Amino acid sequence: MVIIAFFLVAYIITWILHGLIVFFRIPFKGAGSSRAQILYMFGLAGPLVASFLLAYASYGHVGVSNLLSGVLKWNVGLIWYFLAIAPVGIIYFLSAVAYRLWKKEQFPLFKRPERGLFLLIFGQVWVVIAEEIGWRGFALPHLEVVFGWLGAGLVLGILWASWHLPMFFVSGSNQYGSSFFKYMCVLTIWSLFMAMLYYQTNGSVLLCMIFHAAANVWAFITNVPKSAERFELLLYMPILTVALTMLPL
Repeated sequence: MVIIAFFLVAYIITWILHGLIVFFRIPFKGAGSSRAQILYMFGLAGPLVASFLLAYASYGHVGVSNLLSGVLKWNVGLIWYFLAIAPVGIIYFLSAVAYRLWKKEQFPLFKRPERGLFLLIFGQVWVVIAEEIGWRGFALPHLEVVFGWLGAGLVLGILWASWHLPMFFVSGSNQYGSSFFKYMCVLTIWSLFMAMLYYQTNGSVLLCMIFHAAANVWAFITNVPKSAERFELLLYMPILTVALTMLPL
């Protein structure tokens, strides 16, 4: 099947390049980290490369054109832009507030990104291009044919989280030291929510890209301690409810 080939190609490209960081223990931050950063950035392109290869191999130029059409689908209601940008930020903010009240500790609710907000947002442009054209532009509609919208969101969330697995072994990465189970739960909820955005906007990959980028930016600028994860998962329930309510079964 085309969709199986897509995931194989995406995983092989990413796991080889990200696996090199793990195998050779290349520093991910600080002095000597440039090689690791290059491998990381190129490794992110696994889904992008896989989607173009499979779209062209299966459907020719029409397949590539259809793949890119969702990226240009911007003319949707403002409410969908709000739902793409705000929910994860609200969750992170409330998680930090709840943790501060529970522990009766005072700490800043927001933090300054290491390289500045502009560079953080600019970096997310590549992240969402590298990932979302493949995940939501190619994989989601193909999985929907097999599993329906709800099943597609669930399957894609699990496979998306698993695709990040090498980075859990890279010291200094965002995933290092985190619970993979919690990470998979969050990404599966994100995946279901993005499936809802895609469905409700008639295939706007752009809205999914905005959601992904916004979620990552919120994660970098909101000061949520790792021990506050219990609040974070609980606060994701309204987002999950919205996604399940607005997705066809």
